[in-house]
Amino acid sequence: MADVHSTGGVRPAKTLSYEDRYTSYPAARYFIGEPERPAYGRTVSESARQLAMNVRLLRVAHGWSQETLALNAGLDRTFVGAIERAERNITLASAEKIANAFGMTVADLLTPGDISKR
Repeated sequence: MADVHSTGGVRPAKTLSYEDRYTSYPAARYFIGEPERPAYGRTVSESARQLAMNVRLLRVAHGWSQETLALNAGLDRTFVGAIERAERNITLASAEKIANAFGMTVADLLTPGDISKR
């Protein structure tokens, strides 16, 4: 790989793996990213990670900001952001508010796969 100094300080573009390019939502996952694990060594359940990814993908697909989703769901914008980053445990009541904002069920938000086809 070229030294950063030999390229005039410009770093080469990130190379995407096969999984990054050919998963259910390659463009969305590249541009908005998948939720990361929270700090301090806490682990996030697979369900929380799936919920976070589906909420983010649906919000972007609807063209909504986090603020718009929060207003539609009756939640705080910072809470919506924390949910999308899988940083907060979410109650069933909050999950229902988000699902209702999208016209879906909580089960839809927790199901892996192409959420846009549900």
